[in-house]
Amino acid sequence: MNSELLLWTMVAIVGTVGVLKNLINKGGKKVWTIVSVVVGSGVAFAAMKLPISALQVWVAVTGATLFYDTIFKSFQKLIEKIAKKDGEE
Repeated sequence: MNSELLLWTMVAIVGTVGVLKNLINKGGKKVWTIVSVVVGSGVAFAAMKLPISALQVWVAVTGATLFYDTIFKSFQKLIEKIAKKDGEE
């Protein structure tokens, strides 16, 4: 098993679904479960067929989206909360 390819594929799947969620404003857990399965199958197939450089670019773009949506937004909320508390004092 190629662990590195597996990790890249997982990031690409989650990142691609995250990008699609930002583009498509549909609610519902079932919708995104189906999208995740379809995207996961597509990414897994693409990971096996695409050259490694194309997969690296894909993972870079989707990984950056994941970083922004999770870590960066969490830090932003934390900073806003701290700034709000400092403003109240």
